[in-house]
Amino acid sequence: MTVSKTIVAKTGSLIISGFEGTSISSELKNLILDQRIGGFVLFERNYESPSQLHALIQEMQSMAISQTDGQPLLISVDQEGGRVSRLKAPFSAFPPQKQLGLARSEELAYRFGQSLAVELKSVGINMDFAPILDVNSNMHNPIIGERAISGDPKLVSFLSAAIIRGFLSTGVLPVGKHFPGHGDTDRDSHLELPKVNKSAKNLEDIELKPFIYNIERGLQVIMTGHVLYPAWDKDYPATFSKKILFGILRKKLKFKGLIISDDLEMKAIENFFEFKDIPSLGFKAGLDQFMICNNLEKTILLQEQMIQDTEKGK
Repeated sequence: MTVSKTIVAKTGSLIISGFEGTSISSELKNLILDQRIGGFVLFERNYESPSQLHALIQEMQSMAISQTDGQPLLISVDQEGGRVSRLKAPFSAFPPQKQLGLARSEELAYRFGQSLAVELKSVGINMDFAPILDVNSNMHNPIIGERAISGDPKLVSFLSAAIIRGFLSTGVLPVGKHFPGHGDTDRDSHLELPKVNKSAKNLEDIELKPFIYNIERGLQVIMTGHVLYPAWDKDYPATFSKKILFGILRKKLKFKGLIISDDLEMKAIENFFEFKDIPSLGFKAGLDQFMICNNLEKTILLQEQMIQDTEKGK
C-alpha cells in the first residue's frame, strides 16, 4: 500500500536523526528528500572544519526547502562546554557550566550563552542542547557532575536564565535539559535506567525549580530525561510518562513549547521497552519530537512504526 506524502512528511517532521559522514551521502539525501526527516543532530563524525560544516548544513537546508511544502531543518548539536562539546577547535573550548556557578556572575553567564551561540549560528546550527538545568545534588552522579551549574537550585535557575537570554539574543534555540532533573541520579542513563527516590515535595523544591524559573521566562524547548521518579510515576521514566510530561510539565507548569526526547537508543530505554512501542508510548506521554542519534536503520524503522500506528488510528 502506498503511503501518502502527507503522512510521510508529518511523521518525518517529528524525528531528529543523527547521520554519518561530513558530506551529503545517499543515505542522508534519502532522509531529507524521501523520509522528510525534520531535524538532525550533529556529532564529531560530521565535522572537519567550520567551512566544511557550513557547506554541509547549507546543502541540507537547500534540499529540505526545495520540497513543495519544504520547511527549514532543525540543525542541532550538544555543545554545552566542558567535556560535552562535539565541535572542537577552532570552535572555542568553553569551560563546563560548573565554572559559571563558581563565578556567580549573571553577566558572564549571558556572555557565555551568547558567545557559544554566535559560533554555532556562524555555521548554520539553529538549536543547541544546552543549557543543563539539572541541579547537581548527588556527588556520585556519573553523568551530570560538572556539567551542571551548581547544587543550589536558585543559582542554577538564575544563571541558566542568563545563558538562555544569551542564546536567544543570537536567534539560536537553547534546549533546557533533562526534565524533570537528572542531577540526583547515581546511574548513567546511557547504560541503565536511573531512579530518583525523592518525595514529590523534594522533587518540586529542588529538581523542578530551574525548569519552573525558565518556563516562566519563556523557555521554548525542553529535553526529557530517561529517569524514573517513583513519587510521580512508578512505571515509566519521564520520557514516556504522561503523569510527568502532561500532568506536571504541560498542566501544572503550563509549558507550551516543544518537548524533545533524549536519545532513544540509550540503554535506559532500549533495555526496558520494545522499539515498536516507542511511538505510541511517546505520543501518549506528550512527546513532540523523537531523537535517534546513531542508527539510521532505527530512524527509518521509527518512522515506519509511526506510519503504521497512524494508519491503525493509534
